[in-house]
Amino acid sequence: MNSFMRLYRFSVLLLLTAALAVAQSSPNQTYTLTIVVEGMDSNVGNLGVLVFNNEKGWPEDRTAALKDISVPAEKGTQTMKIPGLPPGNYAVALIHDVNQNHKLDKNWIGQPKEQWGLSNNPHATLKAPPMSKALFELKEDKEIHIILQK
Repeated sequence: MNSFMRLYRFSVLLLLTAALAVAQSSPNQTYTLTIVVEGMDSNVGNLGVLVFNNEKGWPEDRTAALKDISVPAEKGTQTMKIPGLPPGNYAVALIHDVNQNHKLDKNWIGQPKEQWGLSNNPHATLKAPPMSKALFELKEDKEIHIILQK
């Protein structure tokens, strides 16, 4: 009987350890992304935030983005939190949407007339950098800093 009880206890302990490991790696685990936006020119208009988890629509198609958020602009530095994101690879595109038309306004040669920014702060020339330049991995709560450009 003594051997049987030891085997039984060991089996229960093994099952509990396995159950705990499964619970910790649950696919329902989500994280919060904190975005610190630096260099906003004014508090006029909105800060538009698009969070992408694939290249479709990158960086301007609001309908293709995983998250499409618009909040009032705050001059200087502005912080926002996006909770509930599952682990994965993401890229963020921002605009200071002064006229609140939900798009990045450009001049006749395609240069932005409003401030914009991307995660990882890649440099852009005549067109937006590929999503791969802005991609980051989210596997825990994370804070990123995006410096607005014009």
